[in-house]
Amino acid sequence: MSTAVPLVPPWPKFARPVLDVLSDGNVWKTADLKQAVMTRQELTQEQLAETLNSGQGKADNRIGWALSFVTRAQAVEKIKNGQSRITDFGRQMLRDHPVEITEADLKAIPAYQEYKPKKRSSTPVGLDVEALPSHWFVGAFFADLEGYVGPIGDQTEQFVREGRWFNGNEGKYLDHVRSMKSGERIAIKAAFTRMHDLPFETKGHRVSVMAIKAVGTIRYNHGDGYNIDVDWEPLDSVREWYFYTNQQTVWQVKPADWKSKALIAFAFDGEDQDYDEFRNTGAWAERFGDDAPVVLDEGDDETLEEELPSTPTYGIADIIADGCFIPSSTLAGYLEALDRKKNLILQGPPGTGKTWLAKRLGRALIGRGASDVLRSVQFHPTMSYEDFVRGWRPSGDGRLTLKDGLFLEIINDALATPGRKHVLVIEEINRGNLAQIFGELLTLLEADKRVATEALTLTYRKPNEDPVFIPENLYIIGTMNLADRSLAIVDFALRRRFAFADLSPQFNDAWRNWVSSRNRVDATVLADLATRIDALNTQIAEYRSLGAQYCIGHSFFTPANDTRIDDPSSWIRGVVDQEIRPLLAEYWFDDPARVETETAKLIGTP
Repeated sequence: MSTAVPLVPPWPKFARPVLDVLSDGNVWKTADLKQAVMTRQELTQEQLAETLNSGQGKADNRIGWALSFVTRAQAVEKIKNGQSRITDFGRQMLRDHPVEITEADLKAIPAYQEYKPKKRSSTPVGLDVEALPSHWFVGAFFADLEGYVGPIGDQTEQFVREGRWFNGNEGKYLDHVRSMKSGERIAIKAAFTRMHDLPFETKGHRVSVMAIKAVGTIRYNHGDGYNIDVDWEPLDSVREWYFYTNQQTVWQVKPADWKSKALIAFAFDGEDQDYDEFRNTGAWAERFGDDAPVVLDEGDDETLEEELPSTPTYGIADIIADGCFIPSSTLAGYLEALDRKKNLILQGPPGTGKTWLAKRLGRALIGRGASDVLRSVQFHPTMSYEDFVRGWRPSGDGRLTLKDGLFLEIINDALATPGRKHVLVIEEINRGNLAQIFGELLTLLEADKRVATEALTLTYRKPNEDPVFIPENLYIIGTMNLADRSLAIVDFALRRRFAFADLSPQFNDAWRNWVSSRNRVDATVLADLATRIDALNTQIAEYRSLGAQYCIGHSFFTPANDTRIDDPSSWIRGVVDQEIRPLLAEYWFDDPARVETETAKLIGTP
């Protein structure tokens, strides 16, 4: 009969042993402290071999959790990050609890209840971020996915043994890798999410985790965008960093703000992470903060988030496959402009698929991942700063309270997930008063101001709140219907902050093939229809009070689904009578005879 291997005890079982080791009065480094606790508790080899999926030992993880909680209770004091010493109160706890210190014992301590995470100072204004040293966090996991040829699994050990790192994402991150310099620090990381076995309460949410598996110094860059020689350093064990993580294979981090400084110190200097500081900051506070509600604990405990070579992505080919009739080279230009400028406006006549394309360009920019990073809003004349950024709103107790608007929510989400691109689609962007809606954040839309050093104080500022900036991983795509006479002209201040893309009717071969194959409409019928629409659009474009922005777009004659059209003539007549004729009646409101003539021509009536 086999004997079950005892599992690693939960973290409260390590609370008293941590204080016991520290009771010698010395200052202990965290790694040495953990090892001493494991020895004192006489953990078996089987228990020491238990690991989390990141590779970190479960005992190491839970002792770290215990140290965090006794520190919060002021039984232990941090001499500096990564070094701890027992306090007089800690010695008293050892006397009061000679056998075990439970979680309930710690939570009953006033200092534990009153604990507030320290507040970091904001980034100095005027700091030259580009002059700061780069630190690199890179992936080393390769998956067996369709189309990928190469090594499979975690290549950390091989890279460390061979003194190198390789970019396995063909055609991606080439500029980043080429910019790596000799002497810069580099770490191999793995990003994922987890709900349990964490040194803090998750409140039922998954937490972003980034395992630091190896650290080193770049020795030589081959300049090909793929191969880097590295002097790797021995790492006693995998260390886990939480919240401020990145799933991309290559992440360049500069010590420009407190989050980045803390990560760099954790990875390369062995300092500890202040979990409470992070979980009570920004978007994380809503899910993990002291005042955050507990939600139902559901789903898998751990999910892989690391970007993998050949991971399926949504791209230009998918946009075309979804029914876009614009050439791929043009779409590539739109994405390049969006990536460069951070802000793009799609403008064009009615029916050119501006909103449809805006959302798909957003998906292509994101590439992969959940759809929650793509959000949309429609501007209107009554929208205000208080709606979009932040304003006073009545609360449940009848008082007014400051509530963040959609834009500030997205900013905080983007700041919390630097490895993911976030996209906001603003429909009819020129329907609102843009200066009034964006307020002081209007100037921060510019691509070269997407850094912490450009942060501004909000009109409605919360106590102890840092100035706000728009992160570089937040992109805006706006749409403009140029034919609506009621819309305001976009001022030059906004125009220079956006790239613009002009959409035009696409009654081309791609459109004809799409409608013919999906809706079984004869290609000859569609070709004749395209000729008639082109003739009408020519007249509209040349008419002195109209112009090209009033042309008829292809969306009017592109069915939303693949339902068979058995009577093309009836379908064309219905679209013209119900959708096109009202537009023409507005265009030529003083010439009803012309409206009837052009309508008849479009229908194909002799």
